[in-house]
Amino acid sequence: MTGWINGGVIAWIEGEQYEDETVLVYAKGVAQADLANGLIAQHRPPFARGGDVPPGEWGVIVHHMHDPSRDDFDEIDYHELCPPGAELVVFVPNPCIAKAHRPMAYHYKDGQALSCINYEDADHVGEYWPSELASRITAAGLDCAAADYDEQLTQLICDQLGLPALDRDTLTVDRSLIDSYY
Repeated sequence: MTGWINGGVIAWIEGEQYEDETVLVYAKGVAQADLANGLIAQHRPPFARGGDVPPGEWGVIVHHMHDPSRDDFDEIDYHELCPPGAELVVFVPNPCIAKAHRPMAYHYKDGQALSCINYEDADHVGEYWPSELASRITAAGLDCAAADYDEQLTQLICDQLGLPALDRDTLTVDRSLIDSYY
C-alpha cells in the first residue's frame, strides 16, 4: 500500500485528505531507539513509529520535515543516522507544499547515499546524485503522466529494496506531539 505518498504519512494514517510535511524513514540494521534519538538530536522527534522488529528486518519512523518552533528548516543529515551495517530509505512525500514539488526518495547504506529519486518526472531520476536505482526505474518504463505515477514509482522502489507495505495498524502515533506542530 503506497497511498501515503500522495498526501503524507500522518494524513494517510488518519484517513484525511490534506497534505502534511512528514518524512517516512524505513530503517534496517539500526535500533529504532537509536534512530529516534538521532532524529531528536536533530530536532525532528518521531511523530509515529512501527513496532519492534527483529534484527535484519525493516522498521519505520515518521518525523516532520522541519521544526517550526525553532524556525529550523535545515535538512536532516541521514548519513549520520546510518552507521556501518545500517540501511535507510527515506521518502519525502511533500518536499515543499507551497511550491507543489513532487516527492523525493533517498537510499542510504553504511552512511553513504546510494540513490536519490526525484519524482518530478522520469528525466529527473538520479539527476542530482548517483543513483543505483535509476537504471531499474528507467527500465520499468513508468508513465510519469499517469495519475498514479507517484504510487507506481513508490511501489517499484519498495519492491526493489524489499520494503514491507506500510500498515496503519502497526504504527504508534504521538498525538500530542503532532498536535503541537499543527
